[in-house]
Amino acid sequence: MSNKAGGFIINGNIQAPDGTIIKIAYEYMGTKTIDSAAINNNKMMLKGNLPETVVCTLSNSINQQQKIIVLQNENVKVTGSISKFYYAEVKGAAENELFSAFKEKNININADYRRQLEKSNVDFHDRNSNVYLEFHRRVDSLTLSFVKANPNTVASSLAIINSHLNSTDFAKAEKCYGFLTQNAKKGYYAKRIKSFVDASKAVEVGKQASNVVLKDIAGNKFDLSQYRGKYVLLDFWASWCVPCREEHPLLRKLNAELKGKNLVFVSISMDSDQKSWRKAVADDGLTWIQLNDPLALKGSVAEAYALKALPFNCILDPQGKIIGTKLRGEALTSFLENLYLKTE
Repeated sequence: MSNKAGGFIINGNIQAPDGTIIKIAYEYMGTKTIDSAAINNNKMMLKGNLPETVVCTLSNSINQQQKIIVLQNENVKVTGSISKFYYAEVKGAAENELFSAFKEKNININADYRRQLEKSNVDFHDRNSNVYLEFHRRVDSLTLSFVKANPNTVASSLAIINSHLNSTDFAKAEKCYGFLTQNAKKGYYAKRIKSFVDASKAVEVGKQASNVVLKDIAGNKFDLSQYRGKYVLLDFWASWCVPCREEHPLLRKLNAELKGKNLVFVSISMDSDQKSWRKAVADDGLTWIQLNDPLALKGSVAEAYALKALPFNCILDPQGKIIGTKLRGEALTSFLENLYLKTE
């Protein structure tokens, strides 16, 4: 975790036309920092001072290829060509080398999983198949072993995020987090894991739902707390989320059948693009309350409801307590039909 006081230096030997711009960018505590340098005689240098070890993105002005580096305040060499910038070799970045080794093993497990799917003709969406369960067992084992072997590194926090936050499995994330040293837990990414675990526990059945204040599709203020006394279905989705939109015909049907009852349907879009959101609402015929958080999965609503993946929903009772989560299809239909709904 400790950083050298002199900051970082990236010395690049990149085969590229003179004047090619190499940018470095990273996000830290909600702020994005960007710097750049030009290549001259296939050489370039980037210098700066990082607040702590962070994930940085190197990009260039010639093509769309990027190179991701886990960087701390250290001297690093990047060697390669602009035409294969993604494959540029990075030397001297200790945490990057460690995390890259983890990712390589993870990639191999994923590749083997896909081969097993093809070999067994198992449906990719079948979450109960032996192939799927074995795949996750291997990922879980790899991640836990990696964290135990490297408990004082940022790479371990990134491994937990890679394996468990992206799959929204807070119990597994919490287990791995417990093996980090106290020093490692002070890091930016470790704190993100802790926030995710805490927020996930806050959206468990029986917990009070966090309030939501957003603008609806007509520009009017929506305040979830004003709907006490009614059941509320909160459905989180996005225009780009195929499973979310596949659920919309059922939501239209249920909304029509339960109209006039003390149940309110509220859809909250995680679209950062307003046009995409509005078009999807129109195309899918969503006539109930439609909200959008333009900060999407990086916003306060996503943080409060531990949203790392979509779709997600939860049902609130008239006191604002969560009584159901992650209900789709027949499970959602049955749950709503068994509520003691009153005609208003």
